[in-house]
Amino acid sequence: MCVKVRHVIANESNEDIIAEKVMDIIKAREQSKRESDYQQWCDRFANLPANSGRTLKDGFIAGVELQPSRWIQHGLDLIGSRKAFGTIQLMDGNTGPDLRSFLPYAVFQMGAEIFLKGMWLYKHQECREVHASAYVAPDRRDFFLREMKNISRTHDLLEIIGHVEPIEVYSKDDQIRRFLKIVAGISKEYYLPVTQGKSPWADERYPKRFYDDSSKVGGADAVQTYPEHWPIARLFAETSDRIEFVWRNESSD
Repeated sequence: MCVKVRHVIANESNEDIIAEKVMDIIKAREQSKRESDYQQWCDRFANLPANSGRTLKDGFIAGVELQPSRWIQHGLDLIGSRKAFGTIQLMDGNTGPDLRSFLPYAVFQMGAEIFLKGMWLYKHQECREVHASAYVAPDRRDFFLREMKNISRTHDLLEIIGHVEPIEVYSKDDQIRRFLKIVAGISKEYYLPVTQGKSPWADERYPKRFYDDSSKVGGADAVQTYPEHWPIARLFAETSDRIEFVWRNESSD
């Protein structure tokens, strides 16, 4: 009886060893193929012709987008581009929430700016009427481009919010008024620039070092903290729906 038990255990052990070796072989092949694919990808871009590059269809030029919803969506895409540290694996095999995630300064600043400028574009009926295949004359494109640049030439989120808040459709809506206050609060608490210069909101995107010139001491920024990503993403997503709702109602009145 003991011999039979030992024989069964030995067979199971051998099967486990074989299965493990098979998995190792499969992983090695996958890794080899992935490495080969990566090298081919690098070689492709390292050996492009000198005149290669993106091209437009004949007769087309790229200009400013004036469809507000496109600005809103692009802002949402950036706000969704979080930096995450691990995710929870659920028992059913699906991926759960992040263990920790946040938006670095440059991502939040650009995403919020584009979203807010989309809100500003909505106040112009001419822009609200722009659809996917609409044509806008050069003089009108130039006009709105100048206007958007003048909202804040230094990319100051608080200044941009100051231009969006007075828009009547927004000032009458409690949810949107609260959204603008929250974004201003987040900006002040976590993303307010500490860089000195003419365009601190733009300059803050670059790596920085801190200096005490009187004592000639410097130090890297190694303790920067940012808020959790998920409530920011939810805030912008819910407000996007609300913006579309209030302007749809405004157009139907």
